[in-house]
This record gives sequence, structure tokens and C-alpha cells, in this order.
Amino acid sequence: MECAVPRSGVLFLVSFAAALGAGAALEMATQARAQSPAPLLNAPLLNAPAPMPAPGWHNTSWLNTDHPLTLDELRGRVVLLNFWVFTCYNCTNTVPSLVDFDHKYRGRGLTIVGIHTPEFPPYAGEHDKGNVEQALRKYGIQYPNAQDNDSRTWNLYHIRYWPSFVLIDKRGNIRYEGYGEFHLNDGSYRTWDGRIRELLAE
Repeated sequence: MECAVPRSGVLFLVSFAAALGAGAALEMATQARAQSPAPLLNAPLLNAPAPMPAPGWHNTSWLNTDHPLTLDELRGRVVLLNFWVFTCYNCTNTVPSLVDFDHKYRGRGLTIVGIHTPEFPPYAGEHDKGNVEQALRKYGIQYPNAQDNDSRTWNLYHIRYWPSFVLIDKRGNIRYEGYGEFHLNDGSYRTWDGRIRELLAE
């Protein structure tokens, strides 16, 4: 089942945690996520006549890269941003598709960048770099990941749901966006695969 959690829903759950305790709140958050309605994934991003320039991020803590990546240095490559968090099963269910895209298209000009944005306050462990590193190993993620512990990049791109995706062309323009879980070789996977190939061919 595809599902996604808006940030506003998380804020309610965090408030509820004060009454019931951190463990119970995290369990309820997972249940709420599983009961969320299926998201819109395949609608066109922009109907505007001109593409929208992607804003540059300024994250300082990175994994799977030897230096903080910038949008400017990725000009000339197609960039797929994945906003996720390792405690979200919808996010981790989508990871095999992203790993597959990385294997298929990195050498042809695609860079996938994970933006790891925590859902919960630091007590939940999502802010801890060691925990994120462990999750990358667990799921076989070799593409770069930025820690977004202050949600600055999340807010910069006006993201509302986990997981979310932003596809940026070689000139640094946003061309497609979407959110929600998808799986290897399903319809949504094929849609994103086609979009990547379209931008790589430009």
C-alpha cells in the first residue's frame, strides 16, 4: 500500500508523545503512516511554460561522499533528490528502486542524492549520523546522502511527505516531482525510469 505522512501529522503525533511516552508515540506514528491514503505520484510536476530553477542546498553533514555536494557542481548531470528517513517503511520499501536507478544510470549521468530528514525529535535516534550510516549499509545505498536534521532543505523544496522525489535536469531546473512508495518494475517505477531517461537524453 502506498502511503505518505505529512509534516503536520507528525507534529500532532509528537505532541501526543508527551502524554504517552516516546515508545508508544513512535508505534502510533507507524500505524498512522500505514493507514494514510495513497498519494498522488504520477501527475506532471509543472504546467508552467518555463522550468523552475532548483534552489541550492547547504547541508554540511554528508555520507557516501568525501565532501559536501552542491547543486552547482552537479550541473551537467541529472539529479534525483530523495527525501526520506530510515524509520519510514514507505521510504525503505522504495530504496531498492533507487538503488537500481543508481546502478543503471550513474555512469550515464544520473546522481541520486538522499536527503535524510528526521520525522521525530532527537530522542528517536533519526538525527544520529551513525544510525543513518548503519541504515545505508543495511539497504545497500551507495549514493550520497545529506543529513537534513534542521529540515532546511525539506523546507527549501516545500516538501510535505516521506518519501518525496525531485528530478532536476542538467541545467539545474526542476522538471518532475512526486511522493509515495513504489517498487521495482511497477507502473510508478517505469514512470520515473522514463523521466530519468528523458532527461539523460537531453
